[in-house]
Amino acid sequence: MQIIYLYGFASGPLSEKAQFFKHKFDLIGTPFRIFDYIPSSKNFHLMRPSQLVINLHDFINMEYSDQKIILCGSSFGGLIVAWYASTHPEYVEKLILIAPALHFTTEYIAETLGTTLSQWKNESDVLVDHYRFNGKIPINYSFIQDLCDNPPPKFPLKNFPISTLVFHGKNDEVVPVRWSIDFALENQKVNLNVLAGDHQLLDQKKTMWNSIQSFLTN
Repeated sequence: MQIIYLYGFASGPLSEKAQFFKHKFDLIGTPFRIFDYIPSSKNFHLMRPSQLVINLHDFINMEYSDQKIILCGSSFGGLIVAWYASTHPEYVEKLILIAPALHFTTEYIAETLGTTLSQWKNESDVLVDHYRFNGKIPINYSFIQDLCDNPPPKFPLKNFPISTLVFHGKNDEVVPVRWSIDFALENQKVNLNVLAGDHQLLDQKKTMWNSIQSFLTN
């Protein structure tokens, strides 16, 4: 069993959830790897979502081509792993999604970042409060252009092929819980846990861990 974790949009490999799960899996001897898919502020500035999926595929194909892997993603990382699993199901055994941003439309991301698409295009860059880089980091309009040119799958997908465990806070202020509810309603292989909490679900880490253990052993 090999688990690969992808953190959220403005997060990083040292985030509280990433380190919590790494510690827990290390204790039971299960290989758990945090894929550092946005390793620098320059990578963030010029980030293209479709390229992140390609990078994930290249990483898996290079490191784990002889086995199926379990992917875990938080928020934007959840979108990337779900996107990957929908296009490369032969590589994925199971999927764990935490508040996944499944409807990552251009309008949604612009509104979330406090701007408009036209303003972003005119100014080229928008500043993002980034946890990992400890400040405001620019992201280029090429991010939006890539979403237009290479859009992610239109979730909720029917007949999603991968057994999936989803956690979502009922009071999520960033990613609507409705997105995960719709995904679960359309797919028998999707098990949704709506938890008391916000987007980060930091106070639900132990609850998630208990459910993940059961999910991976069944």
